[in-house]
Amino acid sequence: MDFDPGKWCSEHKGMLIIALASLLLTFFFFFPFLDGIILGTVFAYVGKPIRDKFGKRKQLGSLVAAFCIVLPIFIILGMGMIEIANQILLLARNQEAIRSALVVLADQTSRNMAPWMKDTLTSSLENAAGTIGPIASSIPVFHIGRVASLAIINFIVSIPVCYFVLVDGESFVESIISLLPHKEKEAYRKYMSRIDFILSGIFIGTIYTSILGSIISAFLFYAFSLPRPFALASIVFIAGMVPFLTSWVVIIPLTIYRYFTDGIQGATIFFLLSSSLIYLPSELLIRPYLVAAKSSLHPLLVMLSFLGGALVAGLGGFFLAPAIMGIIVGIYQVRREETAKETAKPERA
Repeated sequence: MDFDPGKWCSEHKGMLIIALASLLLTFFFFFPFLDGIILGTVFAYVGKPIRDKFGKRKQLGSLVAAFCIVLPIFIILGMGMIEIANQILLLARNQEAIRSALVVLADQTSRNMAPWMKDTLTSSLENAAGTIGPIASSIPVFHIGRVASLAIINFIVSIPVCYFVLVDGESFVESIISLLPHKEKEAYRKYMSRIDFILSGIFIGTIYTSILGSIISAFLFYAFSLPRPFALASIVFIAGMVPFLTSWVVIIPLTIYRYFTDGIQGATIFFLLSSSLIYLPSELLIRPYLVAAKSSLHPLLVMLSFLGGALVAGLGGFFLAPAIMGIIVGIYQVRREETAKETAKPERA
């Protein structure tokens, strides 16, 4: 006897209403921790290769994978957010001192410049300080503290979420598939397999290389005595996640900064070291081996998903939007293959 969804829904209408209301209330109560749930789920997906190394010791492998993935990101992004918040507060409280310091910096870096270039640089820095200062002072300090505290809480929440998804994630998905009619189970498993393949190409290699690049950059920036090294390392992590950006968006401006402060020799040494230690290992050596589905999703779609998700929904959206895009593309690809097989059968007949 075939399964009739309409008849089943009409017979269980009351239970469906209760289940829907419970789901909405659960979502309402969990909404402040939505970023942590999303991050924990994505981190669990990324941590699967580490967990699988432990074989049957699934709980131990899940615990190690959760800390190996979440802890470096928590340190880099957490310290980066603290440094950025401190910089904003510094700009808001010391506008005149910062303006004077910029003038002194302009005098030091423009000694060999023509007079008109020196005047242009000095006026540009003064205008920048005059523009950024009022904007920074208009940001409420309480709001910054609240946002930073909520972000830290969500990162902490992501650790147990990552662990329990690694332990029970596959069984949870399989239990949902088991509720479907028997003839549809294999089709849904095929969809899940393709989605899993695409998300591997989006997240696993990308996050691994971004973690490695940000950790190396934090030590390197600190060794070169660059200001706010963790904030710069967090930008390296985020840039490494987005195709076409990579770490060049941080290395090149810092090289220009080193040129003005230490001359051409210091800038050259910094550029060569940062390129060989940050960019080359992650982008040319590690990423090609870890990204298994590079051609499954166009890099432009990945870039727009990362950036658009971050603008719309913050840190959680930064990771969730590419996952949604991967799910849509995975469903489309499987359906296209099935359609191609169906149209090929009459031709063979």
